Amino acid sequence: MPSDETRRVLKVFGVAVTTYEDAVEKGAPAEEINKAEAELNASLNEVTALIERLRAKKNSHSP
Repeated sequence: MPSDETRRVLKVFGVAVTTYEDAVEKGAPAEEINKAEAELNASLNEVTALIERLRAKKNSHSP
C-alpha cells in the first residue's frame, strides 16, 4: 500500500503538471510559464528521489 509520502509526492507532481500545462495552453506570459516549469522540475526531482529510495529499499531486501 502506498505510503502517505508517496501519495503526497504524486499529488504535488500531478498539480505541478496541470499548472504547467494550463499555463502553456492559455499562452500565459513567459514569466508564469517559467515559474510553473521550475515547480514542475522540482516536483519531478522529488518523484525521482522517491523512486531511488524505493529502489534502494528493494535492493536492501534482495538476497
